[in-house]
Amino acid sequence: MKKLLILFSLVIISITIMAQTKLTGVVYDSEKLPLIGASIRISGTSEGTVADMDGKFSFETDLTKGRLQISFIGFQSIEREFDGSQDYTIYLAQETTSLNDVVVIGYGSSRKSDLTGSVASVSNMDQISSRPITSAQEFLQGNLAGVTVQQQGGDPASTPTITIRGMGSVNTESPLWVVDGMPYYGGTLNPNDIESITVLKDAASAAIYGAQASSGVIVVTTKSGKAGKLSVAVDVFAGVQQADNLPVPLTAEEQNWAYNTAADNSGAARDPARDVSLNPWGGVNRTNWIDEIFRKASVYNANVGLSGGGEKGIYSASFSYQKKQGLLINTSSERIGLRVKSQYNLSDKMRVGQNLYVLNEEAIGTNNTSSYSGTIINAMYMPSAAPVYDGEGNFHGVAPKGSDYAGSYGDVYNPVALLKRPATSNPVTYIDANAYIEFDFIKDFKFRSSLMLSLKDSEYKKFTPKIPESGRPSEMNYLNQSWSKRNKWIWDNQVSYSKTINNHHLDFTGVYSAQYTKYEYNLVNAQDFAREENWYHYLENAGSVNSYSSDAYEDALNSMIGRFRYNYNDKYFLMGSIRRDQTSRLSSKNNSDLFPSASVAWKMSSESFMQELNWIHSMKLRASWGQIGNIQSVSYYAYNVPMSSQRPTLGEGDAQKVSGYYVKQQSNPNLKWETSESFDVGLDLSLFKGSLEITSDYFVKNTNDMIMTNAADSHLGVNDGPTSNVGTVENKGFEFSALYKGNIGSLKYSVNGNFSTTKNNLKDLDGYTSSYIYHNNNVRSTLYPYRSEPGQELYSYYLISSDGIFKTQTEIDNYTGSNGQLIQPNAKPGDLKFIDSNKDGEISNEDRTYKGNAFPDFTYAFNFSAEYKNFDLALTFQGVSGVKLFNAYKFTAYNAAQQGYNLDGRVLDAWSAGNINSDIPMLRVDDPNSNFGTNSDWYLEGGSYLRLKNLTIGYNVPALLLNRICQGSSLRVYFSAENLFTITDYTGLDPEVGGIGLDLGTYPVAKTYSLGLSFKF
Repeated sequence: MKKLLILFSLVIISITIMAQTKLTGVVYDSEKLPLIGASIRISGTSEGTVADMDGKFSFETDLTKGRLQISFIGFQSIEREFDGSQDYTIYLAQETTSLNDVVVIGYGSSRKSDLTGSVASVSNMDQISSRPITSAQEFLQGNLAGVTVQQQGGDPASTPTITIRGMGSVNTESPLWVVDGMPYYGGTLNPNDIESITVLKDAASAAIYGAQASSGVIVVTTKSGKAGKLSVAVDVFAGVQQADNLPVPLTAEEQNWAYNTAADNSGAARDPARDVSLNPWGGVNRTNWIDEIFRKASVYNANVGLSGGGEKGIYSASFSYQKKQGLLINTSSERIGLRVKSQYNLSDKMRVGQNLYVLNEEAIGTNNTSSYSGTIINAMYMPSAAPVYDGEGNFHGVAPKGSDYAGSYGDVYNPVALLKRPATSNPVTYIDANAYIEFDFIKDFKFRSSLMLSLKDSEYKKFTPKIPESGRPSEMNYLNQSWSKRNKWIWDNQVSYSKTINNHHLDFTGVYSAQYTKYEYNLVNAQDFAREENWYHYLENAGSVNSYSSDAYEDALNSMIGRFRYNYNDKYFLMGSIRRDQTSRLSSKNNSDLFPSASVAWKMSSESFMQELNWIHSMKLRASWGQIGNIQSVSYYAYNVPMSSQRPTLGEGDAQKVSGYYVKQQSNPNLKWETSESFDVGLDLSLFKGSLEITSDYFVKNTNDMIMTNAADSHLGVNDGPTSNVGTVENKGFEFSALYKGNIGSLKYSVNGNFSTTKNNLKDLDGYTSSYIYHNNNVRSTLYPYRSEPGQELYSYYLISSDGIFKTQTEIDNYTGSNGQLIQPNAKPGDLKFIDSNKDGEISNEDRTYKGNAFPDFTYAFNFSAEYKNFDLALTFQGVSGVKLFNAYKFTAYNAAQQGYNLDGRVLDAWSAGNINSDIPMLRVDDPNSNFGTNSDWYLEGGSYLRLKNLTIGYNVPALLLNRICQGSSLRVYFSAENLFTITDYTGLDPEVGGIGLDLGTYPVAKTYSLGLSFKF
């Protein structure tokens, strides 16, 4: 028996030994130097090892067959099959660095190492499908130096704004989007469709796109098919969003205390509504209105992509669906998209292709820009004693029906009713189609003709029922309905010539481009509907049509473009272009102009004296200059403004409305192009065999002949003056970005950081009818904090300085002018102290000084990604510095001298004799010192922040397991968190206010947690 056991054990051991496969070898580079730390792994498993100090490796596996993956950072990975034990000698070729990547630029492409202008490409495009984002704009935030992306709060109906190298005008600015070689004017791009994103930042790079490109160009290439069998990619994620740092309104008891205290501090009689013996209803806490309007919101996204091709052609298609709830109840966005893209080779010299994108999207948001009707601010105003609904299930007002105290709570909307009561629809359909033919008609010559058609059809319908409850009641219902249609076509014809003669490489491009746009808009406002059910919301059922209006225009732009590129021996590079634009928006004597650009580069690393510095892989100096005309800021008929119409009621008794026409604005036949002119000098470095890449730029960008509307000639009786060329705006700054890739054994990682500085300056207002620009942005028609004046930044804060709060009467008495008079005679302890800047002994608008603006002086970001075996990790930090925000929320939320609104819970810490270090003025029912009514820097707060923009953790399911289900498939599952935390001193809801920094209770950016998967087969 003992012998049998020994024999049986020996058999088992021998079988085990026989089952072990031993894999050994050595890994070299092309010069037969050992690659220490090279990764050797069996495909689809976590089995493997790393090369030792001599480049050697050895390990055993239970598998008898498989594929061996050998990789090392900076070198091309390879695979080798094994069938049983094997010994290898592996040579890895140096990987082509990103400097050799082909970058898509205007009407062509270029190696990254050959660029002469300031062009930046997004390096982490593989992460775009793993983040719970709704647009490419969101993904760009923090990814590129000099490209500032501002979320406009978290409203699902809002779109982030992109500013490239500073604000150049008071007019609306936005970069030109170019998708697959053609300007794009459609809806939101599906992030899963995007292959690459390149940004043309300087005028020399963007000049080839002319009058549409003064604010920069974002070039997008969508995914194309590849020759081979059909490939299917399924990307799905689902997540939950929530708001953070929400304000806390006073409870009913606290609200009564606050207003009683305010009355006592003012020496006024207490409001009977705050006496629970007279108004017991007002002393019972029933509702936290902030909690009632905010929710945990869901987001869903699904994308299916197909691609493939054969010898003659390739194809790809995608279908996408996204549904996103807003953080506020009854707000949402929904998007359905379809893209079909293909290319077919008619012969070895002729190709045709098409790209069709159909999109339907609908976004329902809410108003948060008004301190009267904004949803969030009304949630702060609404008394906590009021329930959401009354006993009959109707929306409750600020007080019960028939209450004598409704007027004590102010003209407040029930915020839940603001969100739920209106019936709103806002569908928009986009169709963007692009077809082209490309022909190599002579050796080294290529002709391409592209035709793009862009259609947009939008409808808006909002029915607002009557408001019977107390607060801001309305006995009338309304229907606002509008329709708009925009049709646009662009036809580009391009001839290219490319030739290499010995060490000389020449490239010529000539383009003729024509585009035409036709637009029509109609709006009807109707009222007095007998019923309010959804089926009755039609114009025919209105008691009367309150008003109607329409708008229409036609717009044309013709352009001729020439560009020359020259490269001598991969050392010296030259590019020049000239573009002639002709527009229908200007008079015939000014409607065309020439816009030149030039750029040069010297690749020093190609010089013989640099060859011994083998740690420098590439080093290039470049400089560029260019001009671009700006047509975006010119209204369609500014040189010859059409007459306006109105239908006034004439007569008595049988009075009737009669159409009449009048001149509303002066025309300006002398209006000419606004021009953007920029100079850029940059350095591109690639070090340590491409492991470290550094790019830095210094730029100066001037907007000349800025277009604005002048004041009207008072002798003409016209409302608005002519649109004119009136000034110059300068932006200058520095940009820096660095990318490092490395590995530690099986751990691969990359670190990417960037920062940029921008200084904005309104240099002059020559030709303007005032010495400064008065901005009408305001808070309840009381605070007007903005003004632009030469020598200052655009949209500068123009405010009176404050110096804390008076703690004693002695401080007030000692604060006197030169003749001994009190500077603030109405002040009491607990009031703000204002600085008499002009020393005239009083506080007035003459004491206002400039306090900077809301645009960051410094933007920065940090990205880290890593892969270890089947796991991956990505982190994105993004921040801004030097931002100042006008927290106008405090005007009503901290102010007891309004209409009895509920207040922010922070007023419990307002100044009092026992709390003299507070920065909130003493509560009063009057405001004789004008603490809140003064345009002062008390409202101004630092808006700098650092935000963990994204955290993603992923896992790739082993191929061996997947191959049992679907041969050749891959599956990645991941967890992603967006806006995970924010470090800021700003006391508002969110420091990413957007716009010009006026915060009236901004919709906060959502914190999002999501789970997703990417399945390919």
